Amino acid sequence: MVELIDLSGHVETGQPTFPGAQETRIWTSASHEEVGLAWSAAVDEETESIRRKLAARRTGDETEHPLVRTLLVSEHGPTHVDAFSHLDPTSDGSVDRIPLERFYGDAVGLDVSSVSEEAFVTESVLRSALDAADLELRPGDAVTLHTGHRAATYAVDDPAGRRAYLTEYVGLSRDGATWLAEQGVGSIGVDAPSIDHGSAMETKDYPAHDVCASHGLLNYENMANLDAVAGRRYTLCAFPLKVRGGTGSPVRAVGIVD
Repeated sequence: MVELIDLSGHVETGQPTFPGAQETRIWTSASHEEVGLAWSAAVDEETESIRRKLAARRTGDETEHPLVRTLLVSEHGPTHVDAFSHLDPTSDGSVDRIPLERFYGDAVGLDVSSVSEEAFVTESVLRSALDAADLELRPGDAVTLHTGHRAATYAVDDPAGRRAYLTEYVGLSRDGATWLAEQGVGSIGVDAPSIDHGSAMETKDYPAHDVCASHGLLNYENMANLDAVAGRRYTLCAFPLKVRGGTGSPVRAVGIVD
């Protein structure tokens, strides 16, 4: 029996977004009630559709119930994938030009949650995580890194939590990212705002992104529930929106386990 594991966070107002990315905003564009009242005024005889729109109000519920909502969201806000054009301005690899096969395939989940937020995920850490899970990397694999960061710090309504989520997380060292590339992996995913260390915002050194750019690796960020696939081989499905010229896209990442 196939098990589907949701590896995505919500798209929600107030979610922490990487500096420079548009904050997520969601608002109601039209409600059932306002549309129902407008339709009532336009026709002589009330239709079943109008009665359905006004059903809640006629029970005494004065709440406005959303019919259509509008989303203002960054390509790099929620759980998302970076396109090659985001990594390198000389690349024409926008998200709509990347073959769909790159977003679906074999994956390995690794538990690196023992690494402290001051440290980096190095080649040694990755090798140890593989050995502990009795797993091996194969060419084309996606590798997801369960750091535990999202579960520990992610917040919508708490400013201190949002700040901690955006600044205090582990990331791949240059040797760790390079080693993954040398093993032939196709993508890297993490439950944090970036596959690079939180200190990169100060140092302006993003070695994991550099390696992805030079080796043609995809990277997924702001993933969730990676503990559920840590220590397992599975199939990762994480298709992006077909954003023309997109530098990235939100994805609904799903782990598929037989």
